Amino acid sequence: MANSRTRKPLQRTKRVHAANRRGAALIEFALTAPILGLLSVAVFDFAKIAYVRLVVADAAGAASRFAALHPMPTGSLDTWVKGIQEAALASSRGSMWIDPSRMSLQPVNVDQIPPNDIRITVQVDYQFQPKFWWPGLPSASMVSSKVSIPGVR
Repeated sequence: MANSRTRKPLQRTKRVHAANRRGAALIEFALTAPILGLLSVAVFDFAKIAYVRLVVADAAGAASRFAALHPMPTGSLDTWVKGIQEAALASSRGSMWIDPSRMSLQPVNVDQIPPNDIRITVQVDYQFQPKFWWPGLPSASMVSSKVSIPGVR
């Protein structure tokens, strides 16, 4: 009998400690869950800006490929420049998180390089706005990519 009396208080203290342990785990979770959620959102926003940088670089590359593969006309440059702009916009169409209305193509710069060559410079800009405001970071930033290539006359 004496043996059974000593076991009951031990079992009761084990249950009390287990209940206290569950309460401590709940408090730890309540303290860490908002921090983990904030970190997850931050990782998502930084991954998004990396993705936008890749899309803008690809748009500048597509515009420069168009300029390199299509000879620059001697007369009006309007259709040639529109073709370059369309190539940049076409490469970014269908990309997630990209609003084509915020993408702009700077005027195409054509430089004469002696003796008889030209250099074409294409720059694509995109205004990126993160979904959340982060302290210390701007609410909007400009992502740009510039490509210079030798041109065909």
